[in-house]
Amino acid sequence: MAITNQIRFNNLRGDIFGGITAAIVSLPLALAFGVASGAGPIAGLYGAVCVGFFAALFGGTPTLISEPTGPMTVV
Repeated sequence: MAITNQIRFNNLRGDIFGGITAAIVSLPLALAFGVASGAGPIAGLYGAVCVGFFAALFGGTPTLISEPTGPMTVV
């Protein structure tokens, strides 16, 4: 079976619920890492958004899950 990079709408509902679940789980984590770094909770949110954006841009896979711990590693 060949893997294609086509958008399939038959699993759109699962993708939306998976994205919402990942956002709910990573929101408190991103806020906590921002506060722990001393940069503030907004910095944690920006870090989580940037990680998600660049992970999807440069390395998207059907099972990609990125988290806000990447920016905390730098700090």
